[in-house]
Amino acid sequence: MRVHRADPIKDARANMVFAQLKTNGVTDKTILNVLDKVPREHFVPVTSLPLAYGDAPVFCDIPGRYLFAPQTLGLLLQNLNLLPNDKVLVVGGNYGYTATVLLELGCKAYVVESHPILVSKCRDKLKKYHIEIHSGPLKAGFIQQSPYRSIIVELGLSSVPDSLVEQLGEKGRLAICLTASENDCARACVFEKTHDSLTEVFAVEANMPPCTEFIEPEHFVF
Repeated sequence: MRVHRADPIKDARANMVFAQLKTNGVTDKTILNVLDKVPREHFVPVTSLPLAYGDAPVFCDIPGRYLFAPQTLGLLLQNLNLLPNDKVLVVGGNYGYTATVLLELGCKAYVVESHPILVSKCRDKLKKYHIEIHSGPLKAGFIQQSPYRSIIVELGLSSVPDSLVEQLGEKGRLAICLTASENDCARACVFEKTHDSLTEVFAVEANMPPCTEFIEPEHFVF
C-alpha cells in the first residue's frame, strides 16, 4: 500500500496562498498560482527559513533589507496590472525571490542590488534564469535598461525617489512601501506616472521596516 507523506513546505506554501493572500484581497488567479509555485524558502537566508512562509517581512542578511510579506507582495503585484513581456525593475533584489516571481508571470525582470553579499546571493539564486542583475547604488536604479513598465522598490522608504521615477515609462507604475519612522506603520503603495506626475492608485497598511540606504532625501511631488 502506498503511503502519502506530508510535505510541510508545500503545505506551508498552500496555507500562505489561502490564509494570507486569498482572504486578504489577492484574487488574480495567475498571481496566486505563481506564488503557490515559486519556492519562497529557496530565497531567504538559512537563519530565516522558519519564517519563509510567515505573514511578516523576512530579514535578508543586511540591516534594513527585507523580503516583502506575502500579502504585501501579492497586493502590489495585483495593482501593477502586469502584462506578459513587461519590463520590470526590482530595486533591492535581496535573494532574487521577487524577480523570480516576475519571470514566472511572464515579465522581463531586471534587478539592481548594492550590497556585495546580496549581489552574490542574488546571482547565485538566479544563475539559471535570464534575469540581468546590476550591481550599484539602489537609488541610481538601472538606467541602461530603462524605461520600465513597472518598478518594484522592495524597501521601506520615507519618500518616492525621483531618480527611480525618471526611469519609469509613461503610464508606468511603481510599487513601494512608505514609512515615516521606525515606529510608524508602513503603507504599501502603487503610483502611476502620467506626464511626469505621480498619482496614487492603491495603498494599504503594511509591515515593512525602514531602510536607511537612501542617505540623501529625495522627494517626488505628486
